[in-house]
Amino acid sequence: MLKEFIHIFTLSCKQATYLIEKRIHVPLSVTERMRLAIHLSLCRLCRAYNTKAVFLDRLMKRGRKKEVCNCRFGKEEVEQFKMDIKEKINR
Repeated sequence: MLKEFIHIFTLSCKQATYLIEKRIHVPLSVTERMRLAIHLSLCRLCRAYNTKAVFLDRLMKRGRKKEVCNCRFGKEEVEQFKMDIKEKINR
């Protein structure tokens, strides 16, 4: 019974990121909110993804109201970011 309960309420990271993006645009159902909250309490990578998704959404909304800053990233910063993402995926 506990195993069935855990299976019902746990999400994969793929499902969690989908719900994070969905939550930005439309309200989630009670079940979706609960499942996402449980997953975010357990998964630090998805918590980081959530923080960044919300930040980017706010930045995009602000950019529609006024000109977005011309932030440029150096080639080294981009490569380091790519390496960090690959490392986290391969864990």
